[in-house]
Amino acid sequence: MEPDPYNDDKKQIDALVYSLRKGINYVETVYMYAKGKAVEILSRAFKESKISKDKIFITLSVYQSDAKTIKEVELRLCEFLKTLEMDYVDSLQLTMGLVNNLGIKSVSKFIHRLIGHGKIRYTSLANADLDFLIKYYESFGENLFAHEGCFNFEVRENEILGITEYAKKHDILNVVYQPLRRNRTALRNWPLLVELSKKYSKAQNQILLNWIVSKGFFPLVKSSTYEHIDENLASFDFQIEQKDLIRLDKLKIPNYKTPLRDWHRSGTGIPIDQLPNIFDEEYDKQIARI
Repeated sequence: MEPDPYNDDKKQIDALVYSLRKGINYVETVYMYAKGKAVEILSRAFKESKISKDKIFITLSVYQSDAKTIKEVELRLCEFLKTLEMDYVDSLQLTMGLVNNLGIKSVSKFIHRLIGHGKIRYTSLANADLDFLIKYYESFGENLFAHEGCFNFEVRENEILGITEYAKKHDILNVVYQPLRRNRTALRNWPLLVELSKKYSKAQNQILLNWIVSKGFFPLVKSSTYEHIDENLASFDFQIEQKDLIRLDKLKIPNYKTPLRDWHRSGTGIPIDQLPNIFDEEYDKQIARI
Protein backbone atom coordinates (compact mmCIF):
# COMPACT_ATOMS: atom_id res chain seq x y z
CA MET A 1 0.00 0.00 0.00
CA GLU A 2 3.03 2.29 0.32
CA PRO A 3 4.81 3.74 -2.74
CA ASP A 4 8.24 2.24 -3.45
CA PRO A 5 10.81 5.04 -3.82
CA TYR A 6 12.94 2.70 -5.99
CA ASN A 7 10.10 1.68 -8.30
CA ASP A 8 10.97 1.66 -12.00
CA ASP A 9 8.03 3.76 -13.18
CA LYS A 10 9.18 3.90 -16.79
CA LYS A 11 9.48 0.12 -17.06
CA GLN A 12 5.95 -0.35 -15.74
CA ILE A 13 4.51 2.36 -17.99
CA ASP A 14 6.26 0.86 -21.02
CA ALA A 15 4.86 -2.60 -20.16
CA LEU A 16 1.35 -1.21 -19.80
CA VAL A 17 1.61 0.66 -23.10
CA TYR A 18 2.89 -2.50 -24.80
CA SER A 19 0.00 -4.53 -23.33
CA LEU A 20 -2.62 -2.00 -24.42
CA ARG A 21 -1.22 -1.80 -27.94
CA LYS A 22 -1.22 -5.62 -28.10
CA GLY A 23 -4.97 -5.55 -27.57
CA ILE A 24 -5.31 -6.25 -23.85
CA ASN A 25 -8.46 -4.31 -23.09
CA TYR A 26 -9.34 -5.04 -19.44
CA VAL A 27 -7.68 -3.09 -16.65
CA GLU A 28 -8.35 -3.29 -12.93
CA THR A 29 -6.75 -1.33 -10.14
CA VAL A 30 -7.26 0.01 -6.64
CA TYR A 31 -6.96 3.73 -6.05
CA MET A 32 -5.07 3.29 -2.78
CA TYR A 33 -2.33 1.05 -4.24
CA ALA A 34 0.90 2.91 -3.46
CA LYS A 35 -1.29 5.75 -2.16
CA GLY A 36 -2.56 6.59 -5.63
CA LYS A 37 0.68 6.17 -7.53
CA ALA A 38 -0.52 3.01 -9.31
CA VAL A 39 -3.41 5.00 -10.79
CA GLU A 40 -1.05 7.79 -11.77
CA ILE A 41 1.17 5.28 -13.64
CA LEU A 42 -1.90 3.83 -15.35
CA SER A 43 -3.01 7.31 -16.41
CA ARG A 44 0.41 8.05 -17.90
CA ALA A 45 0.34 4.73 -19.77
CA PHE A 46 -3.08 5.49 -21.25
CA LYS A 47 -1.85 8.85 -22.53
CA GLU A 48 1.32 7.37 -24.00
CA SER A 49 -0.54 4.51 -25.69
CA LYS A 50 -2.87 7.00 -27.42
CA ILE A 51 -5.61 4.36 -27.17
CA SER A 52 -9.06 5.76 -26.45
CA LYS A 53 -10.26 4.80 -22.96
CA ASP A 54 -13.64 3.81 -24.37
CA LYS A 55 -11.85 0.91 -26.06
CA ILE A 56 -10.78 -0.46 -22.66
CA PHE A 57 -12.94 -1.89 -19.87
CA ILE A 58 -11.76 -0.30 -16.62
CA THR A 59 -12.67 -1.59 -13.16
CA LEU A 60 -11.97 0.37 -9.99
CA SER A 61 -11.86 -1.84 -6.91
CA VAL A 62 -12.39 -0.42 -3.41
CA TYR A 63 -11.32 -2.42 -0.35
CA GLN A 64 -12.27 -2.18 3.32
CA SER A 65 -8.93 -0.53 3.97
CA ASP A 66 -9.76 2.18 1.39
CA ALA A 67 -13.08 3.39 2.73
CA LYS A 68 -15.24 3.23 5.83
CA THR A 69 -18.31 5.09 4.55
CA ILE A 70 -20.32 5.50 1.35
CA LYS A 71 -18.98 9.05 1.15
CA GLU A 72 -15.39 7.76 1.20
CA VAL A 73 -16.15 5.21 -1.54
CA GLU A 74 -17.53 8.01 -3.70
CA LEU A 75 -14.46 10.13 -2.93
CA ARG A 76 -12.19 7.31 -4.14
CA LEU A 77 -14.22 7.10 -7.34
CA CYS A 78 -14.02 10.87 -7.90
CA GLU A 79 -10.26 10.88 -7.29
CA PHE A 80 -9.86 8.00 -9.74
CA LEU A 81 -11.90 9.72 -12.46
CA LYS A 82 -10.02 12.97 -11.96
CA THR A 83 -6.59 11.30 -12.21
CA LEU A 84 -7.56 9.36 -15.35
CA GLU A 85 -9.44 12.35 -16.80
CA MET A 86 -12.58 10.28 -17.33
CA ASP A 87 -16.28 10.90 -16.85
CA TYR A 88 -17.15 7.34 -15.82
CA VAL A 89 -15.66 3.99 -14.89
CA ASP A 90 -16.96 0.78 -16.43
CA SER A 91 -17.33 -1.07 -13.13
CA LEU A 92 -17.02 -0.15 -9.47
CA GLN A 93 -15.99 -3.27 -7.57
CA LEU A 94 -16.48 -3.68 -3.83
CA THR A 95 -15.44 -6.49 -1.52
CA MET A 96 -17.98 -8.53 0.40
CA GLY A 97 -16.44 -7.25 3.63
CA LEU A 98 -16.88 -3.62 2.62
CA VAL A 99 -20.49 -4.17 1.51
CA ASN A 100 -21.22 -5.91 4.81
CA ASN A 101 -19.74 -2.96 6.71
CA LEU A 102 -21.71 -0.39 4.73
CA GLY A 103 -24.95 -2.37 4.55
CA ILE A 104 -26.24 -3.89 1.33
CA LYS A 105 -29.32 -1.60 1.22
CA SER A 106 -27.15 1.52 1.43
CA VAL A 107 -24.76 0.12 -1.17
CA SER A 108 -27.64 -0.78 -3.49
CA LYS A 109 -29.06 2.74 -3.30
CA PHE A 110 -25.59 4.24 -3.85
CA ILE A 111 -24.68 2.02 -6.82
CA HIS A 112 -28.01 2.58 -8.56
CA ARG A 113 -27.55 6.33 -8.10
CA LEU A 114 -24.08 6.19 -9.69
CA ILE A 115 -25.41 4.15 -12.61
CA GLY A 116 -28.30 6.55 -13.05
CA HIS A 117 -25.94 9.55 -13.10
CA GLY A 118 -23.60 7.86 -15.60
CA LYS A 119 -20.63 7.68 -13.21
CA ILE A 120 -20.38 3.90 -13.55
CA ARG A 121 -21.85 1.34 -15.96
CA TYR A 122 -21.78 -1.73 -13.70
CA THR A 123 -20.88 -2.98 -10.26
CA SER A 124 -18.66 -5.97 -9.45
CA LEU A 125 -18.06 -7.93 -6.27
CA ALA A 126 -14.92 -9.53 -4.83
CA ASN A 127 -14.27 -12.41 -2.44
CA ALA A 128 -17.90 -13.24 -1.72
CA ASP A 129 -19.23 -16.54 -0.43
CA LEU A 130 -22.10 -18.13 -2.34
CA ASP A 131 -24.88 -16.82 -0.10
CA PHE A 132 -23.64 -13.26 -0.39
CA LEU A 133 -23.12 -13.47 -4.16
CA ILE A 134 -26.75 -14.61 -4.50
CA LYS A 135 -27.89 -11.71 -2.33
CA TYR A 136 -25.82 -9.21 -4.31
CA TYR A 137 -27.13 -10.52 -7.63
CA GLU A 138 -30.70 -10.20 -6.34
CA SER A 139 -29.98 -6.52 -5.65
CA PHE A 140 -28.34 -5.73 -9.00
CA GLY A 141 -29.26 -8.34 -11.61
CA GLU A 142 -27.77 -7.52 -15.02
CA ASN A 143 -25.93 -4.54 -13.50
CA LEU A 144 -23.60 -7.03 -11.74
CA PHE A 145 -20.73 -7.44 -14.18
CA ALA A 146 -18.26 -9.73 -12.41
CA HIS A 147 -17.33 -11.64 -9.31
CA GLU A 148 -13.61 -11.73 -8.55
CA GLY A 149 -12.15 -14.59 -6.55
CA CYS A 150 -9.06 -16.74 -6.36
CA PHE A 151 -8.72 -19.74 -8.66
CA ASN A 152 -5.64 -21.65 -9.70
CA PHE A 153 -4.24 -25.16 -10.02
CA GLU A 154 -3.95 -25.65 -6.26
CA VAL A 155 -6.62 -23.36 -4.78
CA ARG A 156 -10.10 -24.05 -6.17
CA GLU A 157 -12.41 -23.11 -3.31
CA ASN A 158 -14.63 -20.85 -5.41
CA GLU A 159 -15.32 -23.72 -7.80
CA ILE A 160 -15.67 -26.41 -5.12
CA LEU A 161 -18.24 -24.30 -3.24
CA GLY A 162 -20.34 -23.57 -6.34
CA ILE A 163 -19.51 -19.86 -6.55
CA THR A 164 -18.08 -19.91 -10.07
CA GLU A 165 -20.93 -22.10 -11.32
CA TYR A 166 -23.57 -19.73 -9.91
CA ALA A 167 -21.81 -16.80 -11.58
CA LYS A 168 -21.70 -18.65 -14.92
CA LYS A 169 -25.42 -19.45 -14.79
CA HIS A 170 -26.27 -15.80 -14.20
CA ASP A 171 -23.90 -14.27 -16.79
CA ILE A 172 -21.59 -12.88 -14.10
CA LEU A 173 -17.99 -12.92 -15.33
CA ASN A 174 -15.65 -15.00 -13.17
CA VAL A 175 -12.53 -12.84 -12.83
CA VAL A 176 -9.78 -14.79 -11.09
CA TYR A 177 -6.71 -13.44 -9.34
CA GLN A 178 -3.45 -15.30 -8.74
CA PRO A 179 -4.19 -17.74 -11.60
CA LEU A 180 -0.47 -18.60 -11.66
CA ARG A 181 0.12 -17.96 -7.96
CA ARG A 182 2.78 -15.44 -9.00
CA ASN A 183 4.69 -18.20 -10.80
CA ARG A 184 4.79 -20.38 -7.68
CA THR A 185 2.61 -23.07 -9.24
CA ALA A 186 5.11 -23.64 -12.06
CA LEU A 187 7.96 -23.79 -9.55
CA ARG A 188 6.24 -26.81 -7.97
CA ASN A 189 6.61 -28.81 -11.20
CA TRP A 190 3.46 -30.82 -10.64
CA PRO A 191 3.75 -34.01 -12.78
CA LEU A 192 0.61 -33.32 -14.84
CA LEU A 193 1.76 -29.81 -15.74
CA VAL A 194 5.24 -31.05 -16.63
CA GLU A 195 3.70 -33.73 -18.85
CA LEU A 196 1.33 -31.32 -20.64
CA SER A 197 4.04 -28.71 -21.02
CA LYS A 198 6.14 -31.25 -22.93
CA LYS A 199 3.18 -32.55 -24.93
CA TYR A 200 2.12 -29.12 -26.22
CA SER A 201 5.61 -27.56 -26.22
CA LYS A 202 4.33 -24.72 -24.04
CA ALA A 203 5.41 -23.29 -20.70
CA GLN A 204 3.51 -24.50 -17.65
CA ASN A 205 2.07 -21.02 -17.15
CA GLN A 206 0.71 -21.10 -20.70
CA ILE A 207 -0.96 -24.46 -20.03
CA LEU A 208 -2.53 -22.98 -16.89
CA LEU A 209 -3.83 -19.82 -18.57
CA ASN A 210 -5.22 -21.77 -21.52
CA TRP A 211 -7.02 -24.16 -19.14
CA ILE A 212 -8.45 -21.36 -17.00
CA VAL A 213 -9.79 -19.49 -20.02
CA SER A 214 -11.28 -22.73 -21.41
CA LYS A 215 -13.44 -22.78 -18.26
CA GLY A 216 -14.86 -19.36 -19.15
CA PHE A 217 -12.84 -17.63 -16.42
CA PHE A 218 -10.98 -14.36 -16.93
CA PRO A 219 -7.48 -14.52 -15.41
CA LEU A 220 -5.82 -11.39 -14.05
CA VAL A 221 -2.11 -11.44 -14.82
CA LYS A 222 0.57 -8.82 -14.32
CA SER A 223 3.85 -8.53 -16.14
CA SER A 224 6.43 -5.79 -16.48
CA THR A 225 8.40 -7.33 -19.38
CA TYR A 226 7.54 -7.62 -23.06
CA GLU A 227 8.70 -11.25 -23.04
CA HIS A 228 6.19 -12.30 -20.37
CA ILE A 229 3.38 -10.28 -21.95
CA ASP A 230 3.98 -12.07 -25.26
CA GLU A 231 4.19 -15.41 -23.47
CA ASN A 232 0.86 -14.78 -21.73
CA LEU A 233 -0.84 -13.81 -24.99
CA ALA A 234 0.60 -16.88 -26.72
CA SER A 235 -1.24 -19.00 -24.14
CA PHE A 236 -4.28 -18.82 -26.40
CA ASP A 237 -2.60 -19.78 -29.69
CA PHE A 238 -3.19 -23.49 -29.16
CA GLN A 239 -5.95 -25.82 -28.01
CA ILE A 240 -5.66 -28.35 -25.21
CA GLU A 241 -7.39 -31.64 -26.00
CA GLN A 242 -10.64 -32.24 -24.13
CA LYS A 243 -9.26 -35.31 -22.38
CA ASP A 244 -6.41 -33.22 -20.95
CA LEU A 245 -8.77 -30.44 -19.86
CA ILE A 246 -10.76 -33.06 -17.97
CA ARG A 247 -7.59 -34.32 -16.28
CA LEU A 248 -6.76 -30.76 -15.21
CA ASP A 249 -10.30 -30.26 -13.92
CA LYS A 250 -10.32 -33.47 -11.91
CA LEU A 251 -6.86 -33.20 -10.40
CA LYS A 252 -6.64 -32.90 -6.64
CA ILE A 253 -3.42 -31.98 -4.90
CA PRO A 254 -2.30 -35.21 -3.20
CA ASN A 255 -2.27 -35.26 0.59
CA TYR A 256 -3.49 -31.66 0.87
CA LYS A 257 -6.37 -30.53 3.02
CA THR A 258 -7.52 -26.91 2.78
CA PRO A 259 -7.13 -25.18 6.15
CA LEU A 260 -10.12 -23.63 7.88
CA ARG A 261 -11.39 -20.79 5.68
CA ASP A 262 -12.31 -17.37 7.04
CA TRP A 263 -14.69 -15.46 4.75
CA HIS A 264 -15.29 -12.57 7.16
CA ARG A 265 -11.85 -11.96 8.69
CA SER A 266 -13.20 -13.10 12.03
CA GLY A 267 -9.78 -14.33 13.11
CA THR A 268 -10.73 -18.00 12.99
CA GLY A 269 -9.01 -19.58 10.02
CA ILE A 270 -7.22 -18.27 6.93
CA PRO A 271 -8.77 -15.26 5.16
CA ILE A 272 -10.12 -16.53 1.83
CA ASP A 273 -7.91 -14.16 -0.19
CA GLN A 274 -4.78 -15.45 1.56
CA LEU A 275 -5.19 -19.12 0.63
CA PRO A 276 -2.90 -18.84 -2.42
CA ASN A 277 -0.26 -17.04 -0.37
CA ILE A 278 -0.08 -19.65 2.40
CA PHE A 279 -0.45 -22.71 0.16
CA ASP A 280 3.25 -23.61 -0.09
CA GLU A 281 3.92 -23.31 3.61
CA GLU A 282 0.73 -25.18 4.52
CA TYR A 283 1.25 -27.94 1.96
CA ASP A 284 4.87 -28.53 2.96
CA LYS A 285 3.80 -28.65 6.60
CA GLN A 286 1.08 -31.19 5.85
CA ILE A 287 3.21 -33.58 3.78
CA ALA A 288 5.97 -33.39 6.38
CA ARG A 289 3.56 -35.05 8.84
CA ILE A 290 2.97 -38.06 6.56
